[in-house]
Amino acid sequence: MSIYKNKMMNEITAIVKYFHMWSLLGWYDIKQRYRRSLIGPFWITISTGVMVGSIGLMFSTIFKSPIREFLPYFAVGQIMWLLMSMQLNDACTMFVEYQSIIKQISVPLSVHVLRKLWYNFILFLHNILIVIIVLAIFGNGFSWKFLYVIPAIILILVLLFLLSIILGIVCTRFRDITQIVAVFFQLIYFFTPIFWMRKALSAKYSFVTDLNPFFHMIELVRSPLLGVEPVAYHWIYMLIYIAVAAAAAFYFMKRFRHKVAYWL
Repeated sequence: MSIYKNKMMNEITAIVKYFHMWSLLGWYDIKQRYRRSLIGPFWITISTGVMVGSIGLMFSTIFKSPIREFLPYFAVGQIMWLLMSMQLNDACTMFVEYQSIIKQISVPLSVHVLRKLWYNFILFLHNILIVIIVLAIFGNGFSWKFLYVIPAIILILVLLFLLSIILGIVCTRFRDITQIVAVFFQLIYFFTPIFWMRKALSAKYSFVTDLNPFFHMIELVRSPLLGVEPVAYHWIYMLIYIAVAAAAAFYFMKRFRHKVAYWL
């Protein structure tokens, strides 16, 4: 029993105890992906910026919404969506991707989750330049409400970490789930207020966003950047999602962490 408790404690404390390992490996993944590239990850920033600008201009015209209002709204939503969707899609294959390490070196599984999360967070930091440029041109200037972004990002990363553990274990055991997750994200994108505004929904269909965790995650960051204080229920929903995800992640780690290496 003490051995089990020690292993679970290692999983929980990996963020600090193995900081040097997962941060270095995550940065190494970035360097490997963009090896011999002149501007590295900024290619993603450029391509995302072009996409945000072109789609933002097009849909602002289609929805007859002022570009000053719509483009910042879309830019923040799209950048946050990329962070969440990339991390959770990658989580489905991360244990398979790192199987050579998992089979040979005994380190907590959460180290591999943190490695992938750090990798996607670095890409997110590159993409955040797009938001800064859009807000500088179309925003309303600096506001103290921007400070809400810091705890919001922390909560989002915590939730992504917990969900990644669950998806990583499930998708390692059942490989077809990876494809289901990919299709799910393609569909849920259109049900999340990113390129359309929530105010376009009537009260009758408000459940489309109220029950959508990605909406609350995005809105916690988007609202303060647009100069609006996040509504309290967004924080409440996030804390509920984190509590549920933490319970599920703990259960999966307790039951299946020792089986992952055999499933690879």
